[in-house]
Amino acid sequence: PYFWKMKKNRYFVRKTFELLLLYVAIPLFTKYQLHGIYNLVPLLGMGLLLFLLLFRSKRFHNRRFLRLDSVNWKFLVGRFLLLSALVYGFIRFFHQDLLYYLPQQNLDRYLLTVALYPFWSVIPQEIVYRGWYYHRYSDFFTNEKVSVLVNSVFFGFSHIVFGNWVAICGAFLVSFVFSHTYRKHNSLLIVVIEHFFYGVMIFSLGMGRFFK
Repeated sequence: PYFWKMKKNRYFVRKTFELLLLYVAIPLFTKYQLHGIYNLVPLLGMGLLLFLLLFRSKRFHNRRFLRLDSVNWKFLVGRFLLLSALVYGFIRFFHQDLLYYLPQQNLDRYLLTVALYPFWSVIPQEIVYRGWYYHRYSDFFTNEKVSVLVNSVFFGFSHIVFGNWVAICGAFLVSFVFSHTYRKHNSLLIVVIEHFFYGVMIFSLGMGRFFK
């Protein structure tokens, strides 16, 4: 029916506009219009707003914020160790001068970064790129693999604020890991914990230079 097609078209246009606004326009605005600590404002603002929308949504089970049941920690730890070894090898062979750079050169800054990292990065990012994305747009894509791929593209693109391809490509690749964890366990807490440890690993091994 004609009206059904119109409704579907409006749905497609609205969701496409939302996706482009949240995951393309705002990162571009952050990259080119904001500087220094002000780069954090859009992400923190989106994280807070989308958290409130998720919390109030009847379709979003609030247990997902703190769910910790049925977690295969051995798998998560094993995957973390394997990927940490790969990152270590990458730095060792291509950027040896950066190995352990931050903890060796500025221990106080390293500890402060680790302490604040969950609040200014991990938690808002996981709300925006995992919690809200899969809640709001899971039915927008007909194929789950396409949905995960697009999520990784958006997450990688968000790292244009750092101005280098290592940050963009690294974020693109690790987003597959975070999406797998979130979709498997339906828990923001678990993926926040995982994201935190990956970030600490990055800063500890020296790749933090690409994320500042």
